[in-house]
Amino acid sequence: MCRFVYGFGVGLATAQLTRVVLRDVPVERSGEAPGAQSTARQIGSALGIAVLGTVLFTSTGTLLQHRLEDAGASSASASQIADAVVASSGGSIAALTERSPTAGAAAAEAFSDGTRAAAWSAAGFLVLGLAATLRLRSRPDNTEEAGPDAAPATADATD
Repeated sequence: MCRFVYGFGVGLATAQLTRVVLRDVPVERSGEAPGAQSTARQIGSALGIAVLGTVLFTSTGTLLQHRLEDAGASSASASQIADAVVASSGGSIAALTERSPTAGAAAAEAFSDGTRAAAWSAAGFLVLGLAATLRLRSRPDNTEEAGPDAAPATADATD
């Protein structure tokens, strides 16, 4: 389901983004603009994944370590468990729950809270993107499209 929503959103955004990018590009350079736009999109995707992954795993590890220490675990033990959960991308939570239901519940809750922090971070970046989009200047459309035969406009017609 997530892939569908992501694909649908990217499909809607890409069409509009291409239109915005090509709006001010001269026709003779229109072949370069989509390549630049695609490169920027790919760099943004890679950076976004890196930033959101960092937020997810850093917050998960920190929250889990604090919860385990608050529950009475030693700092070294809490750190080791948090590192194992983060290193496995949450895959070790099920095995941890079998060994220690309290630690497993803390890990599941910390992973959920880390996911929430990453989602809020993504939402913040979306708001920044929206604000940047709203600040794009609009080119006035009061000029007619001039063909290649059109004479250049002159400022003074009394020559």
